[in-house]
Amino acid sequence: MARIVDENFEGTGYEETWSETIDACCTLDEDSTIPGTPPNGAGSQCLKAVVLDATNNLAYNQQIKSDTNIVYARFYMYLSENGLTTNGNFVRILTVLDSAGNSCCRVILERNAGVPKIYYSYYSAGAFSSTAMVAINLNQWYRGEFQYDITYLLWEWKIDGTSQANGSLVAAVRTPNRIRTGLDSYTGTAQTTLYQDLVVW
Repeated sequence: MARIVDENFEGTGYEETWSETIDACCTLDEDSTIPGTPPNGAGSQCLKAVVLDATNNLAYNQQIKSDTNIVYARFYMYLSENGLTTNGNFVRILTVLDSAGNSCCRVILERNAGVPKIYYSYYSAGAFSSTAMVAINLNQWYRGEFQYDITYLLWEWKIDGTSQANGSLVAAVRTPNRIRTGLDSYTGTAQTTLYQDLVVW
């Protein structure tokens, strides 16, 4: 299967064509120096997104593609600063949307039981369902992978190569058309900084 998106954030600017949405006091740097021990296959640069609070809460990029029934996506993430100060605070860190801008599936970072956790949320049977949350550490790279397939009605979510959950989709579903990375719809009360790299669809 051909890659629809294959962004490594190397060189000056993006390797591919992205549009950016950045609120006041927020930043999105596609030429950031990669922190920590880089993931396998990474270069020296990555995407850095910073949001301030629930008002200044957008720092993301987006690629619009043609309607595509099958998504196999992979990305790496590294949380260096966590401003999700209250349980239930969350932010979308990678989202696939339909042509109307409605989410098909997304990876969400949320504060739960006092710590940051990630999970996968997908649109099936006319509503969103979510997997169990998995706690993550600051200053550590994680690989996220997911499937959203409306041809064969399948979904799956992996962290660092280990399947966390999988199952079947049920109509009504949504048709993938575009992808966002960075920090979207943040509800925290303090600054959060997230790095991402090696984004593939």
